[in-house]
Amino acid sequence: MSKSDAVIIGAGPSGLYLARELSKVMNVTIFEEDKMLGMPPHCTGLVNLDSLKSLGISPPVINTYRYVRITDLNGNSITFDFKRRAIAMLDRPGLEHYLADGLGSATLMLGERVVELSNGFIRTRARQEAFSLAVIAEGANMTLTRNIIPWKPVHVYGVQTDTKSFSISELMPRSDEEIVVIFDRKLSEHYFAWIVPKDFHEFRVGLADDANVWVKFTELLKIIKAEQLKPFGGKIIIGGSPSHVVMGNTAVIGDAGGFVKPMTGGGIIMGMLSARLLAESINSAIKEGLSINDALFIYDTLFRKYIKGKVKALSSASYILHMMINRSLSYVMQSMSKVSVDVDDYDNHIDAILRAASKRPWSFIRAIFSVIDELSLIEPGTINKLIKELME
Repeated sequence: MSKSDAVIIGAGPSGLYLARELSKVMNVTIFEEDKMLGMPPHCTGLVNLDSLKSLGISPPVINTYRYVRITDLNGNSITFDFKRRAIAMLDRPGLEHYLADGLGSATLMLGERVVELSNGFIRTRARQEAFSLAVIAEGANMTLTRNIIPWKPVHVYGVQTDTKSFSISELMPRSDEEIVVIFDRKLSEHYFAWIVPKDFHEFRVGLADDANVWVKFTELLKIIKAEQLKPFGGKIIIGGSPSHVVMGNTAVIGDAGGFVKPMTGGGIIMGMLSARLLAESINSAIKEGLSINDALFIYDTLFRKYIKGKVKALSSASYILHMMINRSLSYVMQSMSKVSVDVDDYDNHIDAILRAASKRPWSFIRAIFSVIDELSLIEPGTINKLIKELME
C-alpha cells in the first residue's frame, strides 16, 4: 500500500485548485473516476471575471458578457448592466486542463473511482492508498460525502445543450454580450431557464427544475426553434449547508460541502474559494508547526464562523424565490418590466435586487406585498423558520 500526505477525491475545479496549492508543501494524489478531465461537462461555466483574478488564475474563456436580462414568456423583463464585459463563460474542459497543468509534484490518477474511504486509507478497484489527509471534492452527487458528513441539500436537475437558433423572438439575446434568464412558472415551476450566446447564432441553452426537466427542456428548444444536440447536465445544489466540513482527518470542499451560490446554483468560484480556504489553513498550520488535525480545525472553524450562516440565509431566500413563489412571480415581472439597472458585482444578488427596487420603488413595494400575500397562505411554521434563518 502506497501512502500520500493528502489524497483528493475528484478532479473538478475545486479538487485541482486545491492540489495545485497543496503540492507546494506536501505529497498529493488526486483520484478522478472519469478517464478525461472536464468530461462529461456539467455546468454552463459562467463566472465573474474579477473572481478569477482574485484566485490568481486565467483559464480559457469562450465569451464574455455585459448584460443579464431576466424575462418571462410574455416579454416582461429586467435588464442588469454590468457596464463592462464582467461575466465570462469558461471553457470547462479547458479550465480543468489549465489547472492540471499547474499541479507541480501532485499525481493525477484518471479513471480511478474511489469505492471506499476509511480512517487512514482509500480504496479504488485497482489500488489502496494510505493518507494523512483526505479531501472530498466529488461534486453534487455526494456519493462518499453522505457517509462521512451527512447533510441534505436542496437540489434541482439541470439539462442543457450547445445548439444553433435563428429565431428572432423576444426570448433570444439581443447581442452576443447579453445573457437571457427566463423566470416563468409555465416553463420551469421551481427554477429557471437560460440562453447564453457562444458565437454567431450559437447558444448554450438550458433549463432546471425539480421534476419533468426533460419535457420542459424540449419545450424550450421548440419555443426558440433550436436543435437538440448533445445534452449534458446533472444535479444542481440550490440550498442547504452541513453543520461541519470536517470529520476526523477528512474534509469536504466544493459542491459536496455546500459551497455554492444558492440563488443560481453556481459552484465554480465558490468551490475554488473553499479549496483556497483549506489550503491556506494548512499552510498556516505548517508554518506555525501545527498538525494536519489543527489545520482541519482551523478550516472547519472558519467555515462555521464566516460562511455557514451566509449560505444558510441565502439558501432560505433561494427556497422562497424558487420553491414558494408562484402566481406572484408574474406580478413581480409585470411591475418591474423594462427596468434597466447598473450593477457592479455579478456575484452580489442582493445588491442587484436593491438597485432594481430603487428604480421603481412603489412598484417594487406592491410586488413585495403580492409575494407576502401569497406566502401568507403557506403553513406559518415554515415561514417563521425561513425568516429566522434569513435574520441569523
